[in-house]
Amino acid sequence: MTQAATAKESAPGPGCTAAELVDFLEKQLLQYNGPEPSPEMLLVPGLERLCAYINEIKAVLAEFSAGRFDRDIKCGGNTAGLLKALRGNIRHLTWQCLMVAEGDLSQRVDFMGEFADAFNRMTASLAEYRDILEQKQTELLAMTETLRQEVKLKEDALLALAASEETYRQKSLRDSMTGIYNRGYFFETAEREMENLKRSKDDSLCLLMIDIDHFKIFNDTYGHLCGDQVIKMVTGAIDRILRKSDIFARYGGEEFVLMLPAANLNRGRIIAERIRMTIANSPSPARDGQSITISIGLVCINQSELNPATSGQQLLLSAIERADIALYSAKTNGRNCVSLYTRA
Repeated sequence: MTQAATAKESAPGPGCTAAELVDFLEKQLLQYNGPEPSPEMLLVPGLERLCAYINEIKAVLAEFSAGRFDRDIKCGGNTAGLLKALRGNIRHLTWQCLMVAEGDLSQRVDFMGEFADAFNRMTASLAEYRDILEQKQTELLAMTETLRQEVKLKEDALLALAASEETYRQKSLRDSMTGIYNRGYFFETAEREMENLKRSKDDSLCLLMIDIDHFKIFNDTYGHLCGDQVIKMVTGAIDRILRKSDIFARYGGEEFVLMLPAANLNRGRIIAERIRMTIANSPSPARDGQSITISIGLVCINQSELNPATSGQQLLLSAIERADIALYSAKTNGRNCVSLYTRA
């Protein structure tokens, strides 16, 4: 086939048949890149303008299909108006989708047929779900607040119970009249200190037995109420002198016991004398100002003297016995003095 015959088949000229012209235009519409008109085709009146119109419509539709709507529609007429209307509708729909994404579920579409129905059903369902979620959130917040209040009430109750238990525990550890520790607490704590002393190195502690001088005579002379005031005065004055680590307790009646952990003999003597002088110089509760004095028995226990096999309880009882001997010595030596236990 000659070159002229090929050109004639691909682009019908002025002498082309109607069928050939229809075939050429169909290819222009159906193919992405339709055939270029031949020089002979360009002689057909208005065909070049029609091809340019078709190509413009195809280019606009290609841009729309790719999601681009900024192309200037150059063709005119009704078709251009329809394309512009489609572009406007798509842009408006895009804006409505953005509004929905930001939470505006009141958006409705009324210009795109079945799509409009689907869009409107979607936003209506989302609005319904949102209302349900808001209701559930309100209910959840109310339940959370109720739970928080219940937890707070339980926490307050537990704190009150713990405070009450601690109050009763402290009461069980202390002498009801003086507020200092009782004999039971002293033995429990002092035994642990003895065990600690066995495990320490180059350490010692002091134990003091304290007794109010002539207390029975004072009690018989001034009455039990005045005697109680004397006991409170003595324990209060001693307690203010001591360290937090010292263990001071009422041993029975007008007798008291004091353990000074981590204290050597010299410190024990200093504390004992300070206690004795403080009581001797304190105002008396008696009406006639009858002076109050105390006697103190002191024993110092060094770690090196302890038998590791002896229990803390046995060591404590032995220490109390020796301090009691020293106290008796202070009584027989005229009272109002400190007596140090010495081995016979």
